[in-house]
Amino acid sequence: MKTIKKIVLTGGPCSGKTTFTSRAQQVFTERGYRVIIDNESATDLITGGISPATLGMYEFQKYCVALQLKKEELCYQAAQEIEGNKVLIIIDRGIFDDMAYVGEEAFRKILEGFDMKLEDINGRYDMVLHLVTSAKGKEEAYTYANNAARYETIDQARVMDDMALKAWESHPNRVIIGNEDEFEVKMIKAIQSVFKYLGDGTPVEKFKRYLIEVNDELLEKFASEANYSTSHIIQHYLRPENGHERRIRSRQTGDVVMYSYSDAKYLSTNERIKTDSVLTQRQYNDYLSQVDKNLNVLDKTRYSFIDGDSIYKVEVFDFDKTKGILAVEIPVDGTEVRIPEYIKVIKDVTDDVNFKNYYLASSQRFL
Repeated sequence: MKTIKKIVLTGGPCSGKTTFTSRAQQVFTERGYRVIIDNESATDLITGGISPATLGMYEFQKYCVALQLKKEELCYQAAQEIEGNKVLIIIDRGIFDDMAYVGEEAFRKILEGFDMKLEDINGRYDMVLHLVTSAKGKEEAYTYANNAARYETIDQARVMDDMALKAWESHPNRVIIGNEDEFEVKMIKAIQSVFKYLGDGTPVEKFKRYLIEVNDELLEKFASEANYSTSHIIQHYLRPENGHERRIRSRQTGDVVMYSYSDAKYLSTNERIKTDSVLTQRQYNDYLSQVDKNLNVLDKTRYSFIDGDSIYKVEVFDFDKTKGILAVEIPVDGTEVRIPEYIKVIKDVTDDVNFKNYYLASSQRFL
């Protein structure tokens, strides 16, 4: 039987929603889900020339609701028709988020125009995931760079976050992820919370990485494992900008090609804020003009599969196909890692920077 779950992603500006969406699409796809992303309607309108500045906030929110309802209808229709028994629809801001901009009384009037009541909204969504804006506790990370439609100041972002919290307070399955930890942990907690709601296995927190031997027999064995998939990945590092490490990636799985951009800002030696976003092919091509000529292109194939309760990812690089990097997702630090006996480990490289992608783009060899 097919299950379709609709999860709303909400929170104030610059809270990590774009990064979460990009990562969730990858993580849940590898878990055997079909993932449909319903991007933020307000951003679609503003970047298309329809904004509160041109219409006024009340009229603009009417357009937002109209577009959201249609997009949600189409996403659900596609979820019913798409292959696969597990479908996850991630909705970047739901209908209740529009109320935060106009207030409850005005919003009730807007809903009347669509023959809807305020009380009808919660039932449209299975879960609400609230990511708290970085303007609350991580002010140094607040930026306008990753969203052309963002205009709110830090103070305004805090107010919008509070209003979103208020708007969704009655939803029975709401989870709030704050800024108590570094950004990477925040993203892990957010993904964990969705796993917990879905009741689908133990959420993962950490990776162990190993250098392993690779041959044709091993690759054939991977193909026999559960939820096996392969992806061809081309990764370019861009010229640093304001001290940020940046990269773009194309990832082809079957006939589907996805493009993404990542930006890492280091706050200290051991802490960084990494934001990911999905690109169109045109945006990806535009970024190619910013490639760092001092680093090589990483051309690799990723093999993913599940063995027992663990997810395994093996990346084989074009510069040396006799070896690969095995990444094992484990529940918590200290948990014993089980590696299938048919995989021959050369050494543990979890804490060795020479085996991280950025350094492999420089060296093009395994040390």
